[in-house]
Amino acid sequence: MMPALKKYYSEPLYRNSIALMLNTASGAVLGLVFWIVAAHTISSTDIGLATAVISLVTLITTLAQFGMDNGLIRFLPMSKIKDELYSTVITITFIVTALITGIFIIGLNVFSPSLLFLRYGAYPLLLILYMALASVYLMQCTAITALRRGDLYLLQTIIFGVRIPLLLIFAAFGVMGILSALEIAYFITFITGLYIISRLGVKFRLTLNIGSLKEIFRFSLGTYTADILSIAPTAIIPLMIVNTIGAVNNAYFYIAFSIASLLLTIPGAVAMSLFVEGSHDIPLKENVIKSLELTMMILIPITIIVLLFGKEILLIFNKEFSDQSFELLRILAISGLFSAITSIYLAIKRVQKDIKIINYINLISSSFLIIAGYIALIKYGLMGIGYTWLIVNIGMCIVIVGLVVKHDKFIKCSRSTA
Repeated sequence: MMPALKKYYSEPLYRNSIALMLNTASGAVLGLVFWIVAAHTISSTDIGLATAVISLVTLITTLAQFGMDNGLIRFLPMSKIKDELYSTVITITFIVTALITGIFIIGLNVFSPSLLFLRYGAYPLLLILYMALASVYLMQCTAITALRRGDLYLLQTIIFGVRIPLLLIFAAFGVMGILSALEIAYFITFITGLYIISRLGVKFRLTLNIGSLKEIFRFSLGTYTADILSIAPTAIIPLMIVNTIGAVNNAYFYIAFSIASLLLTIPGAVAMSLFVEGSHDIPLKENVIKSLELTMMILIPITIIVLLFGKEILLIFNKEFSDQSFELLRILAISGLFSAITSIYLAIKRVQKDIKIINYINLISSSFLIIAGYIALIKYGLMGIGYTWLIVNIGMCIVIVGLVVKHDKFIKCSRSTA
């Protein structure tokens, strides 16, 4: 037993994958606890509206990053100007997020009429600061990951758990309370992130050196559209739900998706670690095989547990969510087995800088999820979204297996391609 554990710890791919898994799993668990507290203290309607806002946050933070998060992972480890590169990325992210958020607030009557309340009172300032801090926090964590310190990323995730006691303080304010708890938590992690990054030898300076972005600009722009397409379904579908069948149904969807996301953290963490190792010029073929083995070894048993005991797990929130979210949860959990293959394949393509195929895959899957999902949502409700999610993931898995068999040469490569 001990030799096996020592083997996993000594391998950078395994060590970083496990650290990232623990990080994403911890984040997901803490997130579930956050929503459990919300379910017991805040109405389902307010939860539905708040989760729609959070989906909007996901979309805006991705738009504001311009793919620079992937650029940091690919180029920060070998950069000779780490301080300038990191500082410029953080500064641009903060400014652009604030600008895009302002535009979204002005156009809410077009983008999401159900969220028009965000225009009034303290909401605009609260939302702009929340969005900007969330973007910077994510970029800080990306830098920590790029420097192969998934353990410190885990520390940041645990610190972000302060949002749970903060929610207990602000719960009486409904949607405003949820957003306030999250914003304060992001601010705390932003401050600790500054210290952690500096201890890793990268100093943040309030600077804007566009020249430092030259080496990552082309790569970042290429991954930018891929990232937008990748997160589009998870950001847009909750907005579709809240604007068609109501905020309460969006709460049911969001809770089921949050639990299913625990499963997605496994292939996501392994894929990220594979990308990081490839960015350090570690041989690709061996790490791909290890990634697939590690992913399925952990993912399959946990999926079975969710399928068998998902209804009981949902009771932690309350009986309402157990009754309304269980079937959707089962479908999303099964989908995760197929999306895992896609995640590993896309990580391989990021290492190889084959951004074109990443964009094609994300465009096809996201378009089907959003368009077919909207039609199914109108006709069949939440279960329509669930079945669309499953069918699209199965289809993309089949396509990717076909691409690997017929065209991909990465299994013959000993190193990542330039």
